[in-house]
Amino acid sequence: MSVNPREGNVAKKMTETKVAEQTPPAQPNSQAGTETVAGYFRKLFEENPSWLKERSNQALLDRWLQDHPGEKTVPERIKQNLSNVKSVLRKKLRKKPGRPKKEAQPTETTAAPVQVSRKNVRALEALEERIDACLDMARRMDAEGLSSVIGHLRRARNEVVWKLGE
Repeated sequence: MSVNPREGNVAKKMTETKVAEQTPPAQPNSQAGTETVAGYFRKLFEENPSWLKERSNQALLDRWLQDHPGEKTVPERIKQNLSNVKSVLRKKLRKKPGRPKKEAQPTETTAAPVQVSRKNVRALEALEERIDACLDMARRMDAEGLSSVIGHLRRARNEVVWKLGE
């Protein structure tokens, strides 16, 4: 079987044509001078900051349709992009600057232990016992219903114990 050289070239050209037809066109964002969807909506929010506070996006969607005369309805992708941009811009408005950081102060390496007087120790031990009694009573009454009270009592008792250990 002989292969005609012309047929080989024709087949090669046809394959190149099919590949070119299957390749998707370049994204509109990749063209120089074209603005992104997010950039379009950011510009609209700069022009009309009150739209950022509104719950409805209808004014923005109407404006988009007006600026894109070839479109009859707003695609879902555009609506989602609008929601994301609006959310990000609202979040930036909510952010408050953090507390200024304090300059590093030298720390003392020799800290004297806090001396608790014997009188205070007795009072703290008595307080711990009373909190324990309240804790036992709360557990016996209704452990589930008083779970938050029990949690508070446990934290109070733990803090008293810490004071005793100082």
